[in-house]
Amino acid sequence: MIISRNHHIQALRGIAASLVVLSHALEVIVDHHMLPEWFRPVGFSIGGLGVTTFFVISGFIMVTISYDDFGSLHNALRFAGRRLVRIVPAYWIATLTAFALYQVSPLARKPSAVELVSSLTFIPYPNGLGVDMQPVLGQGWTLNYEMSFYALFAIALVLPRRIGLIGLFLLFCVIVAGGASVKPLSDYTPAQTVFTFFSDPIILLFLVGMAIGVLRRNFADHFVVRYPLLVAAALLATQILVNIVLRIPPRLPFPEVISVWIAGALAVAACAFAAPVSGGGFEAAAEAMGDASYSTYLFHIFIVAALKMTFPITPVTAVFFVLLALLLSNLFGLLFYRTVERSISALLRGSPIAWRPVVTRAS
Repeated sequence: MIISRNHHIQALRGIAASLVVLSHALEVIVDHHMLPEWFRPVGFSIGGLGVTTFFVISGFIMVTISYDDFGSLHNALRFAGRRLVRIVPAYWIATLTAFALYQVSPLARKPSAVELVSSLTFIPYPNGLGVDMQPVLGQGWTLNYEMSFYALFAIALVLPRRIGLIGLFLLFCVIVAGGASVKPLSDYTPAQTVFTFFSDPIILLFLVGMAIGVLRRNFADHFVVRYPLLVAAALLATQILVNIVLRIPPRLPFPEVISVWIAGALAVAACAFAAPVSGGGFEAAAEAMGDASYSTYLFHIFIVAALKMTFPITPVTAVFFVLLALLLSNLFGLLFYRTVERSISALLRGSPIAWRPVVTRAS
């Protein structure tokens, strides 16, 4: 069965990546005192909304592309290989770039070789500062969650679909419950152990996306959202406005964070139940946004840092700095995808690590 790409989901991936870029660009504006200090955590909460949307999209896409592949060890191994090929090369390039820059920077703390290996192998580690367990490439913390989700999803693929999906839902709930017994859900301070990191309730967002994928698969003919991307953008914009007005920080205790999750989940659901689009400029633009989103997410921090050092930030130019950061980050993401990421993926998919798929699927 050929599964065509959902162009609205592709566009939403680009929007989610841009929210993360926006959060770091706004941090620079705060650093230059063009925004009040209280806006710093609010800016990070905007990036958190982007990450929320990303995780829900990830769960949705994995179910969508693998719905007919359950009950097969071969399909499970193929899935795992394709995920490794999709995620690892670009992440390793970005991580090694960050590591090299840290080594030559006279001001930054220099990560150790052990921290580099832990980062490259998606193992979170405490940095001794009592802050989030971030790898060498700061935003790579989300990839630790993504890769653990892919590993468990690959195992579920070996089982019959109903058992695999239900088992995965129950397993995630048990993991979160186990984590809550060590670190209460009301404690939203940064995790400092591998277990409390991986048992954070944020992993439930993958389940939300999976549920949307199952519903889309079974009820797509009965429910269609008109103007889905407009609905999704309105939901995210409303949540951003609420974050600013109420000064919502990036970290919230569970279940208070659910309000943010709902906005991201509804945005994904709106795009998931969109009518198919064929031809036209929207399809091409949506594909470009979706294709670039992963590379944009990984490499935007270098673009923002370079702009911070070279762009004259004043009250007049602050808005232009943010817009330029968004534009250049997305353009670089698209360029990297088309010249490097896609080439590496094509090369590796011809190797034993990732069996060439029988059908064309979204990725």
